[in-house]
Amino acid sequence: HDSDFATHAIGALFDINGPENNSPNNTGLKKLPAPTKAMIWYPYGLAPEFPELSDGGRTAIAGYFYHYNKNLAKKNSIPEYYDNCLFIMDWMRNWIFAVRFDEQENYQRMEAFMPLTGDFRRPIDMDITPEGVMYVLEYGTVYGADNDDARLVLVDFNGGNRAPVAKINANDSIGLAPLKVSFNSNKTIDYDEDDQLKYEWTFEGNKVGATEANPTYTFQNKGVFKVTLKVTDPSGLSSVDNFEIKAGNTLPEVAISTTSNSSFYFGDEKLDYSVEVKDNEETTIDPQKINVKLEYLPKDAGTWKIVNGRNVFTSPGNTMIQSADCKACHQVDNYVLGPSFIDIAKRYQNKPEVVSKLASKIITGGTGVWGSTHYMTAHPQLSKENAATIVKYILSLKEEKTVDSLPANGSVSINPPAGKQEGSFVLSAAYTDNGNGVVPLTTSKQLVLRQPTLQAQDADKISGLERYDNKLGAMKSGAYFVFKGINLTVIKRVMYNYAAKDNAGTIEIHADSVNGAVISTLNYLPTGDWTKMKQATTTITDPGGIHNLYFVFKKEGTVVGQGLCLVDWIRFGK
Repeated sequence: HDSDFATHAIGALFDINGPENNSPNNTGLKKLPAPTKAMIWYPYGLAPEFPELSDGGRTAIAGYFYHYNKNLAKKNSIPEYYDNCLFIMDWMRNWIFAVRFDEQENYQRMEAFMPLTGDFRRPIDMDITPEGVMYVLEYGTVYGADNDDARLVLVDFNGGNRAPVAKINANDSIGLAPLKVSFNSNKTIDYDEDDQLKYEWTFEGNKVGATEANPTYTFQNKGVFKVTLKVTDPSGLSSVDNFEIKAGNTLPEVAISTTSNSSFYFGDEKLDYSVEVKDNEETTIDPQKINVKLEYLPKDAGTWKIVNGRNVFTSPGNTMIQSADCKACHQVDNYVLGPSFIDIAKRYQNKPEVVSKLASKIITGGTGVWGSTHYMTAHPQLSKENAATIVKYILSLKEEKTVDSLPANGSVSINPPAGKQEGSFVLSAAYTDNGNGVVPLTTSKQLVLRQPTLQAQDADKISGLERYDNKLGAMKSGAYFVFKGINLTVIKRVMYNYAAKDNAGTIEIHADSVNGAVISTLNYLPTGDWTKMKQATTTITDPGGIHNLYFVFKKEGTVVGQGLCLVDWIRFGK
């Protein structure tokens, strides 16, 4: 729009075919030529015209217009295939594309350059020598920082035989001497599949100790030994991999035991624990060397899921940050182009109402809140839900985490911070041995206690069920889902959040197999609609120890309508 900066009046749209500059400060042409349309254009989101350019922040950089010179070309020059291509880059999106033209220099198409092997880290400049050798200057991960991964890269073209990639594997790397180790090169790669490779292994020094692909070697003495594998193809190209063997010491064994429940916590309770350490090379264990601590992780920092009997930590918000361009301008505890995540968390602590506002800010972009003149990139490719997940993770970084230095044996309070009832407690124990004259070795163990509510869709195994809107649905009798490695100590009841439109039925919990001992039975009634959720509680018997729990749906007679039951979550109680 034409604008009057004195009165702030907004005028008519400019004529795109011949805009007029009537500013009193204009000393040149009043009627301007029509602007030239961009050859390639793309917004923050996916561009319908150029979807291959992906989405996210955008910093387009023209690289180099390449002309192949046969008389000057070297073996590693960019090949003639790219003759008359314009190489373009994007600093934010970490890609390079080769753009092709017709004889009238009109845009034809573009193709990704080294999309799988480039590993470009914010390319900012490019040069190609007259001989056709390409160099790419890479800024590194973070804006305005002294990046460790900033680099100048030489891009070599290999149009013929490719060197093999050596890779060592072994059945063990630690043990008492004499230590017999079986090595293999099974993961060694040669992209030229017909090549017959030559193997050279060195185990203790520079002398070749074996020439077969998968040798066995015994280390007779104590020490830390470097093992080297050199793999050579018929043309003489080779690569080397290294592996370390520690002979003369073994890892200590660390175990955490408790008389309390080892899967869940229920709030306002004591955890009795005992840490036991054994070491084959030490007759006595100094309890002062056992490092024990308790840490509280808030829900928005991530969640622990029981997977195959183990509690596994996942952080969706952090994962989204790592895969997006956030860390180009923000770091956890340092100001870069924008404030650190810790500073953001401090400013908005105890203000859950800002989550929606900040999520919208991430999506639309903005400036000025932190006194910065830099505009925060818009991220319209993010959904409101994903942006909110990122915000919740950032705000969680300021939440109080309970970290204590604890004795090897004792009792500790399991009390979440005020107002935070959905996080997890991690009791960790670590021990470093004396090294036995070789090298000290450390073993650590964790005991993870989470809230006693399990989302049904997180089950380790399902059979005869379907997933509906993050719920599990049983269509017929005999369907089941499984949670592995559950401790039922002190647990007396279980609650289900379920819906059943037409059918009454039964949910049985079986220990360790679908036909195992029945330790709980719920006879549920219809709720009248699939959208009408209801809670129902029944008793559960602790069979002792840790078990895989099979939740089996049953019904006598014919199933009416679309299925038996939907289960959203289950909750164990004392």
